[in-house]
Amino acid sequence: MYFEKRRKLAESIATKRDTNAPVRRWQRFKIDVRVKVRRWEEPDNAGVVVRSYVMSEGGMSVYAPESLEIGTHVLVEFRLPESSRELRLRALIRNRCGFRCGMEFVEPAAADRMLIRRYFQPPSQ
Repeated sequence: MYFEKRRKLAESIATKRDTNAPVRRWQRFKIDVRVKVRRWEEPDNAGVVVRSYVMSEGGMSVYAPESLEIGTHVLVEFRLPESSRELRLRALIRNRCGFRCGMEFVEPAAADRMLIRRYFQPPSQ
């Protein structure tokens, strides 16, 4: 039932899309997971723990109280719900609005991208 509601919501949003608006490369999904973020040059024990807001196979948006400037290279570490595997992905800060920070994954491994894609894919009927 949950996936059916999510599918209907996605369809309703898609039908209301402005035909002149830019098309996103990946569909976004709301998700609330714990994410550790550190600047690429910082040691492993550095960083801050934040919460995700939305995610796609190409990136994520988080609430980050720490100032992460646009263009900063970071490493994000998180575990998808019901997954035993922690993902460690390089990302680039693309935008920032208040505490909300958008980042694009940089050259994620095919296995990591597939894990994210499968998590958000509704189960086969």
